[in-house]
Amino acid sequence: MDVWILVGGTLLFLLLLLVLWKNQRSVKMLHHVSDELKFFKKEKEYYDEAMFLLSKDYTVIYANQSAKELFSLDENNETRGITKKIQLQITSGMREDFFNVLREYSETHDTSFKLDNVFLFVSGQEHKVNIFMDKSALDINGTMTCIIDLKPVNVQVDVKVGTQDGTVDFLTGLPSQFKALSEINSLVIESKKKSELFGIFLLGIDHFSDIQTTLGLGYTNKILKRVAQYFIDNPDENIKVYRMDADKFLFLINGLDEDELARTMAKDLIVTVGNIFRDNNDIRLTSSVGVVLYPRDGENATKLIDNVYIALDKAQQGSESNIEIFSDEDAIIHTDDVHMNEEIKKGLIKSEFLLFYQPIFDIEGEQMIGAEALLRWQHPKHGLISADKFLHVAEKTGLIVDLGEYAFKEAIKQRQRCGVGARDDFQITINMSLKEMQVEKLIPRLEMLFQKYKVETHTINLDVSESVAMENIDKTANDFKLFKELGLSLSLEHFGAGYSSFKYLNLLPIDTIKIDRSLIFDLTLNLKHQTTVKAIIELAHTLGYKVVAEGVETSQESSILEGLNCDYAQGYLYSRPLPAKEFEALLN
Repeated sequence: MDVWILVGGTLLFLLLLLVLWKNQRSVKMLHHVSDELKFFKKEKEYYDEAMFLLSKDYTVIYANQSAKELFSLDENNETRGITKKIQLQITSGMREDFFNVLREYSETHDTSFKLDNVFLFVSGQEHKVNIFMDKSALDINGTMTCIIDLKPVNVQVDVKVGTQDGTVDFLTGLPSQFKALSEINSLVIESKKKSELFGIFLLGIDHFSDIQTTLGLGYTNKILKRVAQYFIDNPDENIKVYRMDADKFLFLINGLDEDELARTMAKDLIVTVGNIFRDNNDIRLTSSVGVVLYPRDGENATKLIDNVYIALDKAQQGSESNIEIFSDEDAIIHTDDVHMNEEIKKGLIKSEFLLFYQPIFDIEGEQMIGAEALLRWQHPKHGLISADKFLHVAEKTGLIVDLGEYAFKEAIKQRQRCGVGARDDFQITINMSLKEMQVEKLIPRLEMLFQKYKVETHTINLDVSESVAMENIDKTANDFKLFKELGLSLSLEHFGAGYSSFKYLNLLPIDTIKIDRSLIFDLTLNLKHQTTVKAIIELAHTLGYKVVAEGVETSQESSILEGLNCDYAQGYLYSRPLPAKEFEALLN
């Protein structure tokens, strides 16, 4: 009797384990499907094509908006109203049920396949389409992806059944974003097995929508085709290139494992793209690049693509020709302004804000003549956050005044700490926005700070972006006049980015012009930029201003700038932004 009880208990235990294993497997499968859905539901992705996510029995799990409209599907992906008759015709054959045709071709193709120039009939209405079936996830989570391209195509009518794992972008001829997703996932699997690394670049053309509005859709399509053709004609065995949405190109780079190498390669890529397109319109084509590295910045294709879009978006928020390597701070969940405002208030109370310092050097003598103070937020949850993540909220809510006063106070204290190690005219530059800033009320408090820390006012320089200064030139001129009367030095940064006219310079009592890095970026190769920079330097010197070049990264750029009589420079060639203690150690 005891033996039977033991056997029964053992069987019951094994049965319980089997149920738990199946449940766990189902949970994992649901996670995989969930990841697919999250990627597909992004509004900016695949908006032209009708797209389905299908189960093994060809049940529709998910359909995007184009697919819902084409097949009249409701929110549960079921046909609503009168059922539409959906058929496919392959070349001159008979019309057959759409899903039956997909099932038949799937049974004869172990891998993904493509049907070119087939005819889709929906309730008698004829469409000439291309269809792609992605089966790469079938063995992983039991799903298949079907994409129907409804755009007209001008190729021969005969059907072509391909076994390539992806589609071709019909405008540029490059592999499409669908193939990018599939191949990145495949590379992730291989990289896990071999412990290999890779990187992804996302290149976006700067001011693309402005170019399209000014010169037209046909012109911007010409740009995209020309850029794509260059990479088709100049392949690299370690790099695969894909066309993503709009003006975006994705580069999948094997073996990329270092940020500095990524930055160098991205810079070369931006210069290359800038040199591809030149015509009678004399357009200056610039681009920016977002960078992610596997596995540091994402464990699958969806995460990596999401993060590289975030990096590119941040890169294009600045001036032209920017490179942004993804970091954890870029992935901060965007909270609403009220919540962010409360966090900034708490951060000010808890002294979570601090200044980093990037040295500025005399080009000819290579001596440090000053440093730019850059505001950072040591967030208790998200770590070190750059100012572009929170200043927009501070400007809206008025906390920019508190942050501005903090920056001034810390910069003045830092100038005092520089002490014997600094020359008499050594300046700390404060980079800040004047939006919503009540300068009249700020001036008396600044006077008290200068007296308290016994710092000369001329050793503090206020740096304002050219674009911000020109938004309200009358207010800017009045604010600058008040700062100048206090004794501060004044400068315009990002000069030459195209926002202002030179005629406004005489309205502002500035001391220094800082040339935008987009003009410095490819200075060694772009003769037009050299001519522009030379003209800015000569005009500035004629008006009595000093000139600082921003974003200098190579000795060649420094040599050219010295030859053009530029006064000062800052950038990674000289030093990255440093915490206060490291900056003081460098100075002394």
